[in-house]
Amino acid sequence: MNLGHDTIVTLGTRLPPSLGVLGRLQALLDEPDTGLDDIVELVRIDPALTFQVIKLANSALYGLRSHCESLEDAVARVGFGDIHQIVGVAVARQSFQGELPVYDIAGGRLWENAVATASLAAAFAGLAGADARQAYATGLLRNVGKVVLNNHAPHLRYPGEGMATDAQAWEKHQHGFSSAEVAAVLLDHWRFSPEMVGAVCHHRAPEGNAEFSPGAARLHLACAGTVGWGCHLPGEASGWRRDESMLALAGVPADRLDGAIEQARLQFGKFALLEWSCAA
Repeated sequence: MNLGHDTIVTLGTRLPPSLGVLGRLQALLDEPDTGLDDIVELVRIDPALTFQVIKLANSALYGLRSHCESLEDAVARVGFGDIHQIVGVAVARQSFQGELPVYDIAGGRLWENAVATASLAAAFAGLAGADARQAYATGLLRNVGKVVLNNHAPHLRYPGEGMATDAQAWEKHQHGFSSAEVAAVLLDHWRFSPEMVGAVCHHRAPEGNAEFSPGAARLHLACAGTVGWGCHLPGEASGWRRDESMLALAGVPADRLDGAIEQARLQFGKFALLEWSCAA
């Protein structure tokens, strides 16, 4: 049941609209004259996203100093420095909180993996002098292709690592596209940067595309980190490398790797332990 480019784009229209909002927010924050009103106007496109951003601004993450009643108050409290991360977490919460029966992924596990990967990718980008905000979004949205494949062919079930060690190879055999390639098609359609699209598309084997190798290698290392944290996804327990050549490709100094991982763990922990039902 091979997919095509147009079918993937059509399937992408059934996903939460906030996924596209995150890409536009990233571009907006790169503009020097962007103001608070511009961000509020963009986020407000999606009422569900607006609600989640206000909830996060009212959560323990920001001290519960006073209650935000509006999106304007929430964005002002969070600030330009954190708004991309907060919106990203809310987008991932909307998009990746459900179960994926095709992969036997329980509710919340995909979100946990997305936030862990994003935290690690951003920390590694910081070490390499690259765009940490872009790396964070790359890690968050890496698995949007799994959601599409799960929804497209729910009768096809990943047989588990005992039968298919590499889930991406299984996906490619079943659909003609791996989930990473599906995600790259959608990120390109949503006008995310070419660097982000390329990193997602090639992160399993970063050496295969010189143009996007550094970003893909950092995402590769982030995926390896989730295995160490025990929050990797089925079919992704092996195949990741953290050797000298991968670190060099990613631009990550080996002697600073452990510190970056600890920094990412602290960042991940803030969101992993967040009680969303109390963030109101």
